[in-house]
Amino acid sequence: MVRSFHLARFELRRYLAHRSDLAFGIALPVVLFSLMVVALGSDAKFRGVMHVADLDGGSLANQVLERVENADGVTVRRYTQDELADALERTAVSTGFVIPPGFSASVESGAPASIVVKSRGSGGDEGRFVTGIVQGALRAAASEIELRRVAGVLAGDPANDARLDEAVRQALAGARTRPPVTVVTESMRLREASQLDRLLAGIVVMFLLFSGTLGARALIEERRTGTLERLMTTRLSAGELFAGKLLAGIGRVVLQSFVLLGLAFAVLGTAGPVVFLQCLVLAIVVAAAVTSIGLVIAAVARTEEQAAFSAVVLTMFMSVFGGTFLPTSGTGWLDVLARFTLNKYATDAFVGLFGEAATLADQSAELVILGAVAILGLAAARMMFRVSSSAV
Repeated sequence: MVRSFHLARFELRRYLAHRSDLAFGIALPVVLFSLMVVALGSDAKFRGVMHVADLDGGSLANQVLERVENADGVTVRRYTQDELADALERTAVSTGFVIPPGFSASVESGAPASIVVKSRGSGGDEGRFVTGIVQGALRAAASEIELRRVAGVLAGDPANDARLDEAVRQALAGARTRPPVTVVTESMRLREASQLDRLLAGIVVMFLLFSGTLGARALIEERRTGTLERLMTTRLSAGELFAGKLLAGIGRVVLQSFVLLGLAFAVLGTAGPVVFLQCLVLAIVVAAAVTSIGLVIAAVARTEEQAAFSAVVLTMFMSVFGGTFLPTSGTGWLDVLARFTLNKYATDAFVGLFGEAATLADQSAELVILGAVAILGLAAARMMFRVSSSAV
């Protein structure tokens, strides 16, 4: 058994020296993980731009644009009429606004006026949101003008007494600075964390499965080139050689999971050190299961191409139908298919640990299933294990 450990250590050192294997097994998942954090872990506030051509330049137009720019997450970008038309034509802008000449004067005199919205198609979500914000700012500005006009009429001064107008202006300015009613936004951290936990678990399990099953290709190559037969000329027995390959495969997968989980726990603060240790124990069981599947593929496939094809097809099937990124429980035939994949049990177990909703002891059903797959797979792989390509 000592020889098996030495062989496994040699295989791990060779794996760490192989840049392409490291890039696929560790660097690529880290890149995907980083993109996932940027997409889901960043500030989820709305960000939009009002692309406007102000042909009026009046006080009301400036007031509307100022209100829009003061709205959370919205900026105002000014264009000439030709520049805005060109941007819309080039699809650089999906929604544009044109404030026509005489807009402010028309509204202040009580005549109807409008801001023209030009959009390509529906204008997209950003365009619709910004349009709603512009409409709200326009209504508020027009309401102030109407309020001053009505207040002047009630005071008996059709010319709008200057003192009354100033008092109304100050009252409205104070209401904007210290609004009597505010809206407080609270982030739903629990839901966001749940989604992020499932995506993280899905990526970890998917790449562990890829790494474990694609190891079959290297084993077939060693058999074809006679490397396994040359190893048998040493004091290694066939059982020790098989055990060494098994330990090396588990070691590669566990190393990969340690890096990915460590990064997730360090960057996201997923949970505490106790949960991290439980996740590593779970990763060892998953590593044994996926490595056993890889050894079965290596025993059945005759060429490297067959092994790679089988590994990719099997991994993609389990990833798509195993609830890797979206839960499949209670979804009819998808739920039935998911029960025949490793991903369902491994992902559900990781998600339970990440959310601290369960401990490793609570994942006994998943552990038993993964362990059974590992034992049955190893037994089948050992029975079919061959060191010579002529015997396959």
